[in-house]
Amino acid sequence: MVRRPFVLLVVPVVAVALSVTGCAGDEASSAATVAPIQPTSYVVKDLVTTTTTTAPTTTTTVPGMIYEDYSHTIVKGDNPSALADIYRISLADLNSANSTNPDYSSFPIGGTVIIPPGAMLPSASGVPIVTSADGTATCTTTEHVVVAGDNPTVVANAYGIAIEDLARANATNPVYSSFLLGGTLLIPSSGC
Repeated sequence: MVRRPFVLLVVPVVAVALSVTGCAGDEASSAATVAPIQPTSYVVKDLVTTTTTTAPTTTTTVPGMIYEDYSHTIVKGDNPSALADIYRISLADLNSANSTNPDYSSFPIGGTVIIPPGAMLPSASGVPIVTSADGTATCTTTEHVVVAGDNPTVVANAYGIAIEDLARANATNPVYSSFLLGGTLLIPSSGC
């Protein structure tokens, strides 16, 4: 039987292999093996830099332009077409801005109408403040463009007029109630 001596030969070979590798707790057997990386094993690429040039956004301000929704108080004689003309906007834009506004359909005096952004504040230049019985102007006005820091007292003092005269001159001017930057106020001549 030939197989028996062959089996005996395998057992001594396995025993020799186990004694050469050692125990698992040995430091030498648990150390990590690190293979050096050869220069041909990887590729070095130059860093690619891109430059994107975007033009800065610019904002142009137009004196008297409304940049957010503005609330106009309805006075006698107001109607959608007249307000569109006064604020220099299309009737379609005014209709769209007031699509859910109940005051817009009935136009009650004292109600409000929303004037959309892009509209221009009305300029009342040349409107007489006080008229005589025959309708001729007895008082002239000049215009003042509202700037940061303006309020009724500051403006009245700057022109040497009473706050009451400034208020009376701008009674129907929506800029006077809001002092919206870029809006125009009427300044009556002193003594009006």
